[in-house]
Amino acid sequence: MHARAGIIATSLLGLMAIGALAGCSGDANAAGANATGGNKSNTELVFATPPGTDDPEEQAIMADLAGMVGEASGRTVTNLQPADYLGVVEAVRNGSVDVAVLSQFSAALAYKTDSVDPLLVWPASTEPASFCLAKKDSGIQSPADVKGKQVAFIDPGSTTGYFMPKSLLAKAGLTDGTDYKSTFAGSHDSAVLAMANGNVDVACTARQLYPTFVQKGVIKEDEVSIIAKSDPIPVGISIVVRKGLDDDAREALKAKLPALMAGNQKLAKTFGLTGEPAKDPEFSTYAPLVDVAESIGVDLQDLR
Repeated sequence: MHARAGIIATSLLGLMAIGALAGCSGDANAAGANATGGNKSNTELVFATPPGTDDPEEQAIMADLAGMVGEASGRTVTNLQPADYLGVVEAVRNGSVDVAVLSQFSAALAYKTDSVDPLLVWPASTEPASFCLAKKDSGIQSPADVKGKQVAFIDPGSTTGYFMPKSLLAKAGLTDGTDYKSTFAGSHDSAVLAMANGNVDVACTARQLYPTFVQKGVIKEDEVSIIAKSDPIPVGISIVVRKGLDDDAREALKAKLPALMAGNQKLAKTFGLTGEPAKDPEFSTYAPLVDVAESIGVDLQDLR
């Protein structure tokens, strides 16, 4: 996912504390309290998007998507953006959020732990999911050169900023914590800036973000090398809902939301939408993601 898209003990502790989501804003507190334990009314929905960058254009796209959820469902929508990817999963699981867009691994985690009901999932892209970047004068030219270096990932729940690039490094024979050290930067732009400023040796980010970072001047293309490209993600993004959401909202979203999203070119590009989404997908749809997680030593069930 564009800007959206080592699990370590501290990240697990952070996940357990995601209930602090309600502290995002006064409106979020009220919405979350009313949503927990059942739909607050049939006129309101709380919608959540994963964290991304601070780019105003991206924030506008997320606001547009919230508006589409409202248009499709015929309800008033409050839009939240939890602090991290797994926070979105926890917010849907505990009833603070009714509807959410999830990155691929977040959706697989949420489904496997029976935390959400997937409503829509888009087909996989054929493009590389992630780029790993290093400064040209660093001497790092390939994954093999990452040995002994410091790598900035994005977030424990990020598909393009963690799972896919870590799998890439694993395929090169590198083990996190043994062959290289890693840190979570919290956002794609923070990771890339850390690399550009020399605070880390390598930053791994979403492929689609690379040209944006160049255009915005976050990095200079003549000073940075793409040292590796990951495999494509085996599935696309998902729209999920909390388990207690009423059937009217579910059916309206399935019927109307895909066309609204596809009709917005910037949004479709941001989320890498291709083709028609599957409705009410089975867990088998996400099984390839579980295989990727296991390839880097992560059991999604352990992350609940």
